[in-house]
Amino acid sequence: MKMMQIILFFLIVSCFYNIANSSERLELYFLSERLLSNKVLTFNDAIQFNIKSRSLGFEGITNNKKIDYTVKVNRAVYPIITYSDNINGGNLNQNIQVGNYKFIGDENTKAKSGIIIGGGALLGIKKLYDRGRYIDVNLSASIAAAPAHDWLQVRNEYITACSKNHVKKWIFFDACTSWAHTKREFTDTIHKSISASVTRLFMSERSFHESTLIVKRFISDEYQQLQGSIVLNSLLPNRYKTNILFKKGENVENIISLNYSIGLSINRIIYKRPLKVSLSQSFYDGGNFLGVIREDTSNQLSVSYPVYRGLNVSIGYVDNNSTIQSFSHNGPLISVSFSTINF
Repeated sequence: MKMMQIILFFLIVSCFYNIANSSERLELYFLSERLLSNKVLTFNDAIQFNIKSRSLGFEGITNNKKIDYTVKVNRAVYPIITYSDNINGGNLNQNIQVGNYKFIGDENTKAKSGIIIGGGALLGIKKLYDRGRYIDVNLSASIAAAPAHDWLQVRNEYITACSKNHVKKWIFFDACTSWAHTKREFTDTIHKSISASVTRLFMSERSFHESTLIVKRFISDEYQQLQGSIVLNSLLPNRYKTNILFKKGENVENIISLNYSIGLSINRIIYKRPLKVSLSQSFYDGGNFLGVIREDTSNQLSVSYPVYRGLNVSIGYVDNNSTIQSFSHNGPLISVSFSTINF
C-alpha cells in the first residue's frame, strides 16, 4: 500500500517535478557544442542558448556580460485530474491471509477508487551567488477531492532546497534537501531526504550525455535508509531522448524498504509533440508479516503525450507482486496534466 501512496503523490505533483528537473545543463551543453562546431546558431537556438546560459548563472552571448544576481521568483498554479485506486489510503484487499490465519478488515477502511480533481500552486525562488552557482528553492502544495466519494480529499505539500554549483568545465556538484507530506483519510505520511550529487556532461560520437551519481539519505516516519543512484540522460542523433536510472538502497532490518529500482524512459517527437514511454521496476524486501518474509516487486509502464496545446495525457499500468498474496495488487495509472499558469 505504501508503494501506491508514493505513486499517487508523484502523479499529483508530476507537472511541478518535470519543470523542476528538466535538464537545462544537457540542453546548454548540446547548444554549446553546436556553436563550437558550426560557429553559428539559428536564431531560435541563440535565444535558447542565452536563456539557459543565464538561467544557470553564466554570461550568455548577449552584449550584456554582467550576471544578474537579483532574486528570481516564479509563481504558478495548475489543475489536477487523475485516477487513484486508493483515494482514502485504506486497505487494498479486504482480507489478509497468512498461513492458517485470516484477517478481515473493517468495511469502512476499504480502499476507494475513482477520479480526483483539484489544483495546486508552485513557488520557485532562485538566487545566483557566483558564476554558475545558485540556490534553488521550490515549494508545491495541492489539494484534490473525489466527487464520487463525498469529495474525499487528498492533500500534498512538497519543499526542496538545493545548492547547485559549477565546479569546472562541464562538471557540477549539487547538495539538496527535501520534505514531502501526503494526507489522506487513513494515512498521514512525511518523507524527508538529504542528498549530494556529482554531474558530468560529455560526448560519445554524435550523442550528448549527462551522467549523475547521487548519494541520498531517505528519512520516513518508520525508518532511515542510505540510497545510491546513477542517472544517465542522453540526447541521441536520431532525435531520441533517453533517461536511465538505477537506484540501490542499503539493508534495513525488520522493515520492508527499497532494495533496488531500475527505470528507462524514451522520448521522441511525434507529429511535433514529445511522446514519452517509461518502464520501471522496484524491489522491496527486509520486512515480515506474522513471521512470514515479505518481498514486493512493483512493475510500471506508462505512456504520455500532449494531445493538445497545454494538455498532456498519461496512461499506464502498475503491477505489485508480493510474497504475501494479500499485498499483491495491480491497476491503471491515469492522469491529465495542464500547463501551469504563471503570474
